[in-house]
Amino acid sequence: MGDEQAGQSKTLVRGLSILRACATSRHGLTLVEIAEHTELAPSTVHRLLTTLESLEFLSVDTETGRWRIAVAGFEIGNAFIRSRDYIAQLRPLMTELSEATGETVNLAILSDERALFVSQVESGHMMRMVAPLGSRAPLHASSAGKALLAGSSDEVRDLIIDGLEYPELTVHTLKTQKAYRLEIETVIADGCAYDREEHVVGMQCVAAPVFNEIGEPICALSISGPSVRMDAERLRSNAQAVRRACAEATNLLGGQPPAHWHAYD
Repeated sequence: MGDEQAGQSKTLVRGLSILRACATSRHGLTLVEIAEHTELAPSTVHRLLTTLESLEFLSVDTETGRWRIAVAGFEIGNAFIRSRDYIAQLRPLMTELSEATGETVNLAILSDERALFVSQVESGHMMRMVAPLGSRAPLHASSAGKALLAGSSDEVRDLIIDGLEYPELTVHTLKTQKAYRLEIETVIADGCAYDREEHVVGMQCVAAPVFNEIGEPICALSISGPSVRMDAERLRSNAQAVRRACAEATNLLGGQPPAHWHAYD
């Protein structure tokens, strides 16, 4: 039988089935395990593994004999993530969140060690808090910035925190790295981050991260409003709402929280 069957290349289908099998295993698979998963002969698996390794789609741990996704495989998967317009996908959910809380809802991403606001649903109140699209907020003094950092891996958090400066923007701003690290631990425990007039006097915010397929924070959703309306009780209520919305957004995008994030479990 040739390499063409029912309009499909058997060699290509077999190679992709091996990639899929390895992608589903966190710790990698041995040749025998791959053969079992794909129902292919070990000799066929060995031949295809050699080709996939040469093209950097797979790599093997020489000590354990386990095969894992390599850089080329990661690049293909990452291109899929980048290609999706998650901002448009999350717009209806942001609108629902704004209508439920009565406040402005922002979507922010991490950019140059700041929170960059790229989408917004404004509150219907005459008095409302609005961050211009394209504006950036410091990570140490914004709920979105704290949420994005708290959702990141330990390595990313440490790298960014060590490089941050802590300018005093209001009397409530966190002023030291030690205080900020303690704040991030609280964010992880609570599943959401607060800005209690730390960035702008008279404004309070609460935010939570949205995660992608590999457990990285793809963005954060925040609720912001004037302090005269967002008192302690409203802030707690809005915190519950934004946690639920971000858990729903994570599911909508096919994402999953990282191991250290238990709020969405």
